[in-house]
Amino acid sequence: MSTITIGSVNCRGLSETVKRIDIFTKYKDLYDITILVDTHSTSEKEKQWLHEWGYVGKFSSYSSKSRGVAILFKNTFEFKIHDETIDLMGNFIIVDITIQDYRITLAAIYGPNNDDPVFFENIKHKISRYSNSSIVVAGDWNVVQDYDMDTLHYRSENNPQSKAKIHEVMHELDLLDIWRQQHPFDNRYSWRGPNHKQSRLDYFMITSDIEAFVVSSDIGISYRSDHSPVLINLKFSSQIRGKGTWKFNNSLLRETEFIEKVKGDIKTVIEEYESDPSIDIETEDKQFNISYQLLWDMIKMKVRGSAISFSSFQKKEGNKKEKDLLYKISLLDEKLLENNLPSVYQEREGMELELKILREKNVKGIITRAKARWQVEGEKGSNYFCNLEKKHYTEKIIPKLILEDETEITDPSSIRNEQKQFYKKLYTSCKPLLLETHRDTFLQHDNPFITKPNEEERKKAEKLITFE
Repeated sequence: MSTITIGSVNCRGLSETVKRIDIFTKYKDLYDITILVDTHSTSEKEKQWLHEWGYVGKFSSYSSKSRGVAILFKNTFEFKIHDETIDLMGNFIIVDITIQDYRITLAAIYGPNNDDPVFFENIKHKISRYSNSSIVVAGDWNVVQDYDMDTLHYRSENNPQSKAKIHEVMHELDLLDIWRQQHPFDNRYSWRGPNHKQSRLDYFMITSDIEAFVVSSDIGISYRSDHSPVLINLKFSSQIRGKGTWKFNNSLLRETEFIEKVKGDIKTVIEEYESDPSIDIETEDKQFNISYQLLWDMIKMKVRGSAISFSSFQKKEGNKKEKDLLYKISLLDEKLLENNLPSVYQEREGMELELKILREKNVKGIITRAKARWQVEGEKGSNYFCNLEKKHYTEKIIPKLILEDETEITDPSSIRNEQKQFYKKLYTSCKPLLLETHRDTFLQHDNPFITKPNEEERKKAEKLITFE
């Protein structure tokens, strides 16, 4: 997959036509997604500005003198916007978007100049509305992450309450400052002010599950603004997901139909491998054509196949039932618009309850697969556990591999081949202990390659193991 570049810049107003066209042209060449803050856009001018941009765009407008945020897209990559949240005060835009088959929540923000932690609490709630585990937030935060590392010639720390709130939001949404993560000891700034003051007010926050997909992050050169652009290059992995390890779903043991199916499977396997079918298993031990261990493995294989097919059938039936319930509820909603009858309302409540029970069964399965060890009583943790499961899968992907000669490879097929060769070499014996001529005599009583301990040595071996 190709690299997607996302850039963000505080452009200090775009009301002037020449400056706006210049900025549009410049960043259109640099980025696939351009985030502009402090645009000074108005709702009346959005259509004109979008025409000047030439592609898809979203605006949060306030006035021609202040605020305003925009997210502008190019047609250089595949994307689909599912939903959006646009602030009427011109401070943020949040979109639920799929980029190259990878669904993320993308937010552009223009933080307040004053110490306003409520603003960042509100942003957290708006982002949490979407169920995506992957989040990218960028813009001019007007708050630094680290006073010592991110400011120069400051006399005091600005907006300490907002800073504390941002750190709280980072913890709750699993966000990290990707530029600082990749440049832990660098002192660079995105804003320059009077009296030689400088600070890093513009940055990207991303969730840790997509950290491995960030090829690079940087602070660019300022142009027509006292702010420098910040950017990240993302390359989403195209790793093919394997089958993984199969785990038995023990909730099937509550299904009478499944239990009867397993009993039949066990009987079928026993009949297939028994030496003498006339012997009654209730009265005598049966003899088999294969070992007991192999028989047990054959039974497990048969039960596994039945469990997979039974679960698959249940899932299909559940999906079909869910679609039917949603359709019936939509019809009842139309009826309620025409006539709010108590009987229709009660029928709808009953169907909604049925849908809730069906969905909760699915969530329990997700909780089990996610190996979550706690669940708050009464909490609707569906999104949390869905995201946790997705994050666990993402963390198993190897998007980049560094070989012994320091060569980096990112091609999925090359990475899989290196994994295969690594484990093949790991489990291949370099110097076999037994030669072909030794194997026939290894288990014989007079094996010359095994020194048998005498009585004194046997007694020694029974003692506790010590370092000596």
